[in-house]
Amino acid sequence: MRQGIVRRVADLALRIEPDRRAVLEWILHAPLPALGGQTTFELACNGEGERVIALLNDLLLQPPADTGPRLPQAPTQAMH
Repeated sequence: MRQGIVRRVADLALRIEPDRRAVLEWILHAPLPALGGQTTFELACNGEGERVIALLNDLLLQPPADTGPRLPQAPTQAMH
């Protein structure tokens, strides 16, 4: 049986962030600026989940930084 796209994304994301709750929050609620500001879930529902897979694979292939790869996030806005 073919593995669902959200599960594939979650499996890759868990290689970056081991906290399952954080990964679920990221999948459902974190807009991805590199992918038009949509969430992973929105992209998956629109048939574009492979774009998230490619993004995560690219992150995993990057040379390790001091803190390691992190899940992509929208930049936080400074409070005024």
